[in-house]
Amino acid sequence: MTKKPSNSVTQAIKNSLPDLLDMLIFQENDGTYQLFNKYSIKKLSTNEFKVSSSSTDGTFYTLKNAVAWCTNDNRNRIRDTDRIAELDGKLSSIDIDITIHRKRFTKSKTTEEQLISIAKLDDAKRKRLIITEELFKYINETRRWQMGKFNQKSKQ
Repeated sequence: MTKKPSNSVTQAIKNSLPDLLDMLIFQENDGTYQLFNKYSIKKLSTNEFKVSSSSTDGTFYTLKNAVAWCTNDNRNRIRDTDRIAELDGKLSSIDIDITIHRKRFTKSKTTEEQLISIAKLDDAKRKRLIITEELFKYINETRRWQMGKFNQKSKQ
């Protein structure tokens, strides 16, 4: 398990390597993530993640989606940021639908009700798979971009 850097290490990075701050993602001692010296991500009591910056605020269902959104916003990829936010909202909604359909299935008293619940549950799971696959494309693309930035900086 990786330990979090101490405040002194984080402060040393902030003071001595300001150009690296535009590339770094790190976690503060309070659990807040700092990205690119521009964005802050904090986990809320609702298990959602709030993104804050000087120009925008948003709430995301998962940390990965919040980081992908920040990375694309930092790169001024507006369509990608809009799509990530849209897919994140759909993912949250679909997960609620899946929970509802599971409960309805267990409470069903007739075979017909069970078959309807199973069909709706399967449809929701299929939609969830499509959404997560598209989100993973954005997440992996942002990971490749970030690694490219680190490799480029290390060669200098």
